Amino acid sequence: MKKLTKILAGLSLLSASSLYASGVYRVIDENGEITFTDSPPTNIKAEAVNLPTTNIATPSIPAKKEGEDGGESTDETAYTSARIIQPANKATIPPGQSDVVVQLSLKPSLQTEHLVQIYIDGKKQGSAIASTTFTLTNLNRGQHKVFAKVIGTDKKSKAKTQTVTFYVKQHSSNKQKKGPPKPSPLS
Repeated sequence: MKKLTKILAGLSLLSASSLYASGVYRVIDENGEITFTDSPPTNIKAEAVNLPTTNIATPSIPAKKEGEDGGESTDETAYTSARIIQPANKATIPPGQSDVVVQLSLKPSLQTEHLVQIYIDGKKQGSAIASTTFTLTNLNRGQHKVFAKVIGTDKKSKAKTQTVTFYVKQHSSNKQKKGPPKPSPLS
């Protein structure tokens, strides 16, 4: 019985797809307006339109790498390039801008299960995460140096970026307000 049900279901699917694959018709009404339809009216002459076959590409299935069958894979692709592309070296962050975005460029791109650790002025900032874009907040005014390390699944460094120096400008709260000039005594 199950086999018969499967056969009937398959036939109904085939017949349903043939309904969707029915032809396209060009219809010109009494006002000269052209309409394209898949179901032409019976009272007006309809002309069949020959459409080209649909181009359907089937995706290729990538070959499995060693270890993808459930075992540990030790086949990691080495990074050929790791650099900070934002902020630019010697950039000045203007007053009022409270966040600094750090963006990395890695070739190849960040691999699965690899993490990136950011360092500001030689100190780790937060935990390593699987991202190449970071936002730094609450930086003090002055010079800062940033670099990043890519950490592999074995907790070892896989790549390190160059160190980028940037400057944060902020208005000083130590400045005293200038009033009108005080007269100097005449001697």
